Amino acid sequence: MLRLLSFLAPAFLLLTGPSWASACEGQQVVFEDKFQDDAGGWSIRDSVEVKDGSFVLKLGPDDMQSNLNVTFTVTDADICSDAVWPHGKQPMLGAGLLFWGEDNRTYFQFGILNNGKFWIARKQDGKWLGTIAENVDSTAINKEPGATNTLRVKTNGNTATFYINGTKIREVRAQAPKGNWRFGLSGDNFDKQEEARVVFKSMKVTN
Repeated sequence: MLRLLSFLAPAFLLLTGPSWASACEGQQVVFEDKFQDDAGGWSIRDSVEVKDGSFVLKLGPDDMQSNLNVTFTVTDADICSDAVWPHGKQPMLGAGLLFWGEDNRTYFQFGILNNGKFWIARKQDGKWLGTIAENVDSTAINKEPGATNTLRVKTNGNTATFYINGTKIREVRAQAPKGNWRFGLSGDNFDKQEEARVVFKSMKVTN
């Protein structure tokens, strides 16, 4: 991402658990990972931990981490994942889905912030080209510490449709990659002094 800068509903989500299993509507499951281990085809490094039902991105101060899946590709897809904010006091954080990924330097990113905003941006050859949607307010985002948010991107040709917790928030037309492309996860920490973590609890891709 470019470096830009209800009480009952979140509680109900936490009690009932994530809704990722029903969020993606495609008929065929292409990829499914509940993050019980690190065998799901992710790039494992010091900043990434995948085990015990969690995909954790460890973020340094003013840091962004992205992770495209290495072993699965798609053409059109419905991508869903549950992101969970940390408990307690936290800096401004972002949790996102990556799609239309050609490699680790070229992809689109859709993410939410724990201040109730979302963004959509494009990275090309390692450089951010700009934001399609920049820090847009959305009441669909659960902001409370410990809250779960289900992110979803549905692609069809050159069209991508974006959902937060089941609410459609944007549709975009853009140039999709020719042939197969990759999907992934991302995290952003906007605190310039403190480390942070962004956690995902599951991911599912259908077509």
